[in-house]
Amino acid sequence: MQRTESIDKNLNTFSATFKRHVAAIDSGSIEYMDEGAGIPIVFLHGTLSNSNTWRKIIQPLSAKYRCIAIDLPIGGHTIPLENNVDLSPIGIAQLIKNVLDYLALDKVILFSNDTGGAYAQIFASLYPENIDKLIFSNCEVQDVFPPSKFRYLIRAVKIPGFISLLGNAFKIKSLLTSDLMMGLLSHKVTNEEFAALFLKTFIENKEVRKNFASNVATWSPKYTIRAAEKLKSLKNPVLILWGEDDKKLFPLELGKRLKDMFSYSKLVSIPNSKTYVQEDQPEIVIREVINFIETYRA
Repeated sequence: MQRTESIDKNLNTFSATFKRHVAAIDSGSIEYMDEGAGIPIVFLHGTLSNSNTWRKIIQPLSAKYRCIAIDLPIGGHTIPLENNVDLSPIGIAQLIKNVLDYLALDKVILFSNDTGGAYAQIFASLYPENIDKLIFSNCEVQDVFPPSKFRYLIRAVKIPGFISLLGNAFKIKSLLTSDLMMGLLSHKVTNEEFAALFLKTFIENKEVRKNFASNVATWSPKYTIRAAEKLKSLKNPVLILWGEDDKKLFPLELGKRLKDMFSYSKLVSIPNSKTYVQEDQPEIVIREVINFIETYRA
């Protein structure tokens, strides 16, 4: 009981500190956080996550930069989109572009994690004029989209009743940090935090679950392979932060392959971290991001 009360208190503090805004774009309403001023950093999270995953690093970074964290409609979002909205990787890239246009942002630093990294690659390949710098952390690369552990979902989400069963499974908090569910993603995120920060609306809202299914059904390495070919000509600085303990989803070899895609890139391996480097080692992430931005400041 005390643990739950502590989590709720932290969430209330978080909500009070970081106000959510709504971007009204062609696809619908997209929530985002917008903190600080200066060079804009746009954060892209992974599947069944949302902008809350950046909570440990946005406050320090927003003291120096403008930090914008978008809630992508891929399972952890609060406002569902209509069923006819294109949630394929190309559709997600277009949605990101529409949010940047809504915010009148020309060039940005794109910081991505998990599935957000695939969408960042696709976005950068389609809209290179909007990229200042790229920061990646553990994510899909080339022929790995999605990782083999979750490939079954592409077919499973098409089975009637599956996403409802998944929502019911997420209600069993004691299972959330198991390897069958979210446990491969982080050392530090607790069952209660996964439930309250990321999975609440998936459990409660069938339209959010439908958005998730529409998105997952379109996963395919053809998008990341095509993006990789285009990104070979990109000359922008790239920082890659890779959790060393991510052995089953995005092993370090993928980070090395991502580094080799770019002309000007740096790979930093992060100890004691799984996929969610921003959750497991926020201090290292903050330090490396600031060093990267200040080193390549125009």
